[in-house]
Amino acid sequence: MKVALTKGTLLVPPTYFAVAHALAMPECDWRVFTLAARVSDSSVGLPIYEAAPGALSPALPVRALRQARGLGAMRRAVSSWGPDVIHQHQATWSLPAVGAARESGAALVVTLHGGDAYPRLGRGLGAAWNAHNRRAAFEGATRLLAVSRYLADVALGAGADPARLSVHYQGVDTDWWTPAPARNTVPAEPGHGLVDAFLPADADTPVVLFVGALSTLKGVDDLVEASAALATRRPHRLVLVGDGPLAPALRASAPAHVRLTGRLPRERVREWVRRARVIVLPTKPTQGRQEAAGLVLLEAQACGVPVVAYRTGGTPEMVAPGASLLTAERTPWALSHSIDEALAWSDAELAERGAACRAWVDAERSLRASVAQLRAIYEAVAR
Repeated sequence: MKVALTKGTLLVPPTYFAVAHALAMPECDWRVFTLAARVSDSSVGLPIYEAAPGALSPALPVRALRQARGLGAMRRAVSSWGPDVIHQHQATWSLPAVGAARESGAALVVTLHGGDAYPRLGRGLGAAWNAHNRRAAFEGATRLLAVSRYLADVALGAGADPARLSVHYQGVDTDWWTPAPARNTVPAEPGHGLVDAFLPADADTPVVLFVGALSTLKGVDDLVEASAALATRRPHRLVLVGDGPLAPALRASAPAHVRLTGRLPRERVREWVRRARVIVLPTKPTQGRQEAAGLVLLEAQACGVPVVAYRTGGTPEMVAPGASLLTAERTPWALSHSIDEALAWSDAELAERGAACRAWVDAERSLRASVAQLRAIYEAVAR
């Protein structure tokens, strides 16, 4: 089966979700089509066609112009390849995939990941473009997939056909995201690009970890405030892995126990996850949008690390029932209380909760199960 994997832009890292299923399904003939790509991980050995290679320019007007000019070329390239299935990630920038499916007769699968499913999100040209692409995807898709039940409900509210819509959890590779023999210590190996400010004397200090975009949507501001209120009474290190709009302010004003690593390679992220006592992801509603899923929660739990998260959007669908903590009140005070509870767990309770997290992810949210479901979907739509 020939499968064209399509996406507006492809950046790996961090967007491993866009290629994870392809790498796990070698029986298919895959080709990636995108406007522009930046793939620095050599393990992603998929053939990639770029219709507008310069479209990753940091200057927004230049980027938008080059992306727009590449739409027709991308559509023609996909169509001429003659795929059996076209799988578009994100409804935004889906016009080339929709047009190629119409021209070639290929089945079109569209995975909705978040903001691309909302009926109204923001204002201006960007919002209008998202709405235009979303309507085209909803009308042209043979099958629509949502990454959570929450997002499926959002898509239904935006006009998606319930007969063509289903939930497809992305899943994580539980053979790669695995527990380490020793956790809760600070990485001290030199030359790994991690934070060097931790002293050897701090090696036994519990690590509270955040991985993701340093943004208001991800709740990093709430997390820093909650951690600061707790740091004196319950000593810990707060480590923020990632980058984003809040990074400059955090670097300038974060308390002494907070460290920012910036973006890290995937292997280094796993090192931090394995050494953390708890992972915190306090995503919160922002400008009408909520967290659709949160794969970092699954990655952490697959490593046997419990998580603390706000009860927001699709987040509860990514948390092992009874083993991790969901905070219903989305405030720094409530978050601080949950982190305090997690740091108070004994080593035995932590190990028990971590094992339960790992078992749940392996049984309910593994990449293995996700691939099996997607394979069945491809076979059904191709017929």
